[in-house]
Amino acid sequence: MKFLIQVVLTVLLSYAAEQFLPWWTIGICAAIVAMGLTLNKITAFLGGFTAISLLWMIVATLIDVRTNAILSTKIAPLLGFQSATLLILLTGLVGGIVGGLGALSGQQIRTLLIQQKPGPAMRRY
Repeated sequence: MKFLIQVVLTVLLSYAAEQFLPWWTIGICAAIVAMGLTLNKITAFLGGFTAISLLWMIVATLIDVRTNAILSTKIAPLLGFQSATLLILLTGLVGGIVGGLGALSGQQIRTLLIQQKPGPAMRRY
C-alpha cells in the first residue's frame, strides 16, 4: 500500500513541479515523498522509478500524439532508433532512473536523520 501511495504522491508532486521548475526537480520531489514515508531501499527506488517513468512516458506520448509525431520521427533516427516508440521508452527510462535515485536518496536521508540515539549501554567514550 505504501508503494502505491508513494507512486501517486510522486506523480502528482512531480507533475505540478515540472510545470514551473526545471526537469531535475523530479528527483527532489521523489526524495521529499520518500522522506515522508517509511520505506526500505528497494521499495523507495522502485516507487520513484515507476512514478517518474510512467509520468514521463505518458506526457511524452500525449505530446507525440498532439503533434502528430513530427519531432519524434526526426529525432529517433538521430539516436539510432527505428521508431518513435523506442524514443518514448528511452525517455521513461532516463526519467525513471532520476526518480528512483532521488527516492533512494530521500529514504537514506530519512534513515540518517531518524536514528535511535545511543542508550547508556551504547555510549562511546
